[in-house]
Amino acid sequence: MKTAETLTEKTVRSDRQRLRVLLIYRKMIPSVRLCGHCQMEYLARKGKLEYRAVQEMKLRSSDLNWAEVVLLGRLDSWYEKKLTETLRGMGKYLAYIIDDDLLNIPPEVSSASYYHQKSIQRNICGMLEMSDAIISPSPLLLQKYATQGQKTIQIEEPAIEPVRYRPHDPNKPIKIGFAGSIDRTVDLENVLKDTLVQIKHAFGEWVQFEFFGAIPSFAKRIDARCIPYCGSYDEYRRILNGLEWDIGLAPMPDTSFHACKHYNKFVEYAAAGIVGIYSDVMPYCRLQPLGQDLALLVGTEQDAWFKVLSALINDRKELERRRQIVIQYAMKEMSVAVTADALIERLCTLRAERPMKKKPFGMMLKVKLFAMFDRGYHAIYGRATRWIAKKST
Repeated sequence: MKTAETLTEKTVRSDRQRLRVLLIYRKMIPSVRLCGHCQMEYLARKGKLEYRAVQEMKLRSSDLNWAEVVLLGRLDSWYEKKLTETLRGMGKYLAYIIDDDLLNIPPEVSSASYYHQKSIQRNICGMLEMSDAIISPSPLLLQKYATQGQKTIQIEEPAIEPVRYRPHDPNKPIKIGFAGSIDRTVDLENVLKDTLVQIKHAFGEWVQFEFFGAIPSFAKRIDARCIPYCGSYDEYRRILNGLEWDIGLAPMPDTSFHACKHYNKFVEYAAAGIVGIYSDVMPYCRLQPLGQDLALLVGTEQDAWFKVLSALINDRKELERRRQIVIQYAMKEMSVAVTADALIERLCTLRAERPMKKKPFGMMLKVKLFAMFDRGYHAIYGRATRWIAKKST
């Protein structure tokens, strides 16, 4: 009986020592899921920490009191800033997740009208300044926004459910594709249009093009199959894994905004068993240490894309060898387990030293009511801005 009691006491002490992590998010978008949620879920299942992920409007005072470390998943609203102020006053350790340069969205990006609002920018800046740490897959974003002495945590996005290698039929056409949001259509037009038309002319029926999401104007010209954009990330990954592409395209313009992005296309293509070809600019030039077997980087020379594509199309054995390599890398080096284990030591040091000043009782309902009005205003503002922009074009 005494032994049982001792074991119970040890278990209780162990539970109390585990870090309690709360993720606050508005929507479980890929940015939030891949830059924290997946890793936290894994670590919680392994008993290395305790974890809750709660949508911001469903938060309760008990969630705020429970947490030691709070992850702010790309938050930007007035309500979310008020929550951050409350949590900081409670002495919680705050870590802001950011994977895009939200304060410098180019005007051609569909979300630009929202993020260009002064109030939204003030909210983001305020939360960044109040944070004790910044979490991002981009070293450039960490360098840019960790200016108030915040700790920086560079996170790796995991490969979700990577496929197993299965050889493709050498008697079938080589599938060449691009997967990305409609905002990436401009990149296809500007970087790859002439090359892909040239490839189709040179190889004819031996190549088959597919566009998943972004559909360029020249799609019909190269007899491309077009697959509509998918809003669900799980469904997007399922479709991409099932397309059985041989080659995946990842053009990227050389701008300061795009340089701050992550090489998530490399992660997605590798997980789907696709040999990727990437523009030799940031963030993809960060893949150089992996070698050309894993990431084919293409410069800005006029015929560079054509040469690399032609070489792979003409050597089916080499293409299959590369497919095996990227699949193996995704499984062994980019799994959720690997990316999560790389975080655990950093996370266990994130304990706030600020004393608790106040508790959130009586605050939550009042702030939520104001938040509903605030959200309605921004929804109307966004629709009006898009309508005006549409009328002016």
